[in-house]
Amino acid sequence: MKTTRRQLGRIIQEVLAVLISEKKKPSAGLSKKKKSAVAKKARKGGDIGKKGKGFEKVVKAAKKGGAKDPEAVAAAAMWKNVPR
Repeated sequence: MKTTRRQLGRIIQEVLAVLISEKKKPSAGLSKKKKSAVAKKARKGGDIGKKGKGFEKVVKAAKKGGAKDPEAVAAAAMWKNVPR
């Protein structure tokens, strides 16, 4: 499944809205073991949570959108989409 620019833009907007409204970590509610497994899978380049959203694509879209820290936006999107 291909992720379009519009979909990536919506994802970034959702994540930023969540980050602004909630000052807690996006990974809150996950066990240490689950966080570790997700981080390892992300480093390997696997799909985390929903299919088709590559970390690099989200970083690129965040840069284009003018985010100050695009990697933080991508990381928040990654943690948001992890199945709880």
